[in-house]
Amino acid sequence: MFDSDSDHADAVSLAALEDAVTSLIGRAQASPTGAASLRLLQGLETQHNRLALASHALIAELEAQGVAHEYACRSTSTLLSQVMRLSPNQAALRVQAAADLGPRRAFTGEALPPLFAQVAEAQASGALSPAHARVITRTIDALPAAVQAEHAESVQASLVEHAHTLNPRQLATAARRISDYLDPDGTLANERDRQRRRELTIRPRPDGSARIEGELSALCAEALRSVLDTLARPVPAQDGSKDPRSTGQRNHDGLHDALMMLLRTDLLPQCNGVAATIVLTMTREQFDTKQGLVQTGHGALISSELALTLASDARVIPVALSQTREIAGYGTSHRIFTEGQRLAMIARDQGCSFPACEQPPARCQAHHITDWALTQRTSVDDGTLLCGYHHREHPNLGWSGHMINGIPHWAPPPWVDPTQTPRRNRVHDLLPV
Repeated sequence: MFDSDSDHADAVSLAALEDAVTSLIGRAQASPTGAASLRLLQGLETQHNRLALASHALIAELEAQGVAHEYACRSTSTLLSQVMRLSPNQAALRVQAAADLGPRRAFTGEALPPLFAQVAEAQASGALSPAHARVITRTIDALPAAVQAEHAESVQASLVEHAHTLNPRQLATAARRISDYLDPDGTLANERDRQRRRELTIRPRPDGSARIEGELSALCAEALRSVLDTLARPVPAQDGSKDPRSTGQRNHDGLHDALMMLLRTDLLPQCNGVAATIVLTMTREQFDTKQGLVQTGHGALISSELALTLASDARVIPVALSQTREIAGYGTSHRIFTEGQRLAMIARDQGCSFPACEQPPARCQAHHITDWALTQRTSVDDGTLLCGYHHREHPNLGWSGHMINGIPHWAPPPWVDPTQTPRRNRVHDLLPV
């Protein structure tokens, strides 16, 4: 991607930065006075803020050149998450910041200023932190189109000025006041603005539970209210005592009941050849003793007792797994994987089997490890799950699939790993194998 002169210049710059950081660490550990410590800390924070601009420029270049594809990653944020060991959320925030504050080019190659040029300039001086910048860009993005067209530049200038004296939380308060002043009744937002704001985010926790955040459209909100009107009503106990659940708990239980009812119907479309199904993977011992943790198709860990209760009320697939998670008893001569085979592979692979890919089973397709034209055989011991991106692109990227001890592995091309050692995707391994 870079010529030798450029590589040398990059190495010199990084070496100089490393020397400067080493010197700063030495100064910080030399027990300076309180005032000197504060001055050094302020200076360090200023330079930290400025470094974000270098990150923006580099990420923008990765995006422009499509480098993620060369590394078999579906997006730049996925590449950053893997190479820099960032969380997916951190990586996505950096890519978005680069799009907002990084350099741009027109189709003709002409250099263009950043989308939020005033914010980028203030960050280049070290006056704004990435958190300050994020408050400003999100505030302007959330303004109705009519308000943006007339006031975006002045709002940006005002918030940049406030950011010199306010912390990010205080700046967010000021931003809300400015937004409320420009559109006090919310009447300037048109239907396109309201549709642009719709979103639903599920933030999973390690214990399998999740927090839901979002913005519903009017129709979606009305549909949800109508469902909860029926399923979230207070239910008195048999002795006549009041329902002890809070309103929030009743809403949760009503949504849960609605989803379970939907899963029991045949109304949901298939997802990559499988009807909507809750997949629970457990050993025979767990089934018999109701002890231990069971893994769901989305990687959550729930108790065996809860899993068996759920299995009595939902569509499940029994899959026998060996100690090494091999699947026994499946095989067919058909070209298309059956639904049972797909569900068995879900229990084993838990998602896309390509190394480091986090895509869940719902976003995966069944793939023949060995070309079906060569074997005329469709079986789980020669099949695996791949997300749409890796199913489509892995041959073009030089990766090859191999089944080793009943587990799918992927051998990288020589330019990624000269030894071409097969790799297994361990992202989904939340239970001991």
